[in-house]
Amino acid sequence: MDLKAPKTIALILLGVVSLVGPFIEMLTTGKVEDFSNFDVAATVVALPLVFWWYHVDKRERDYQAGPLMNAGILVLAVVAFPIYFVRTRGWKRGAIATLLALGVFAILLGLSELGEWIGTFFI
Repeated sequence: MDLKAPKTIALILLGVVSLVGPFIEMLTTGKVEDFSNFDVAATVVALPLVFWWYHVDKRERDYQAGPLMNAGILVLAVVAFPIYFVRTRGWKRGAIATLLALGVFAILLGLSELGEWIGTFFI
């Protein structure tokens, strides 16, 4: 079974959520606010996608994570993911994976800004 496809799908869906959430909020309310109901809803939709990516990656690497690591991915991903990357890939490749994850995060933030910007043309 090819495990790369689900990870790609999870990342694409995260991008869609990042783009569409602010767009819908802009259309509905005329502005995008931090911690709004729309922001919380987008987070609720994004969390299972992040955990799905993590779960597939764990299986791909045959890594047995404990409950603390699993909870950490959902609650404090900024700390848990670098630890997970180093544990599963070693220091060098873990650092590279962490930098790539930061790049993905930056892209998701950019998509959120783009969604808000596109929404301004429809209000």
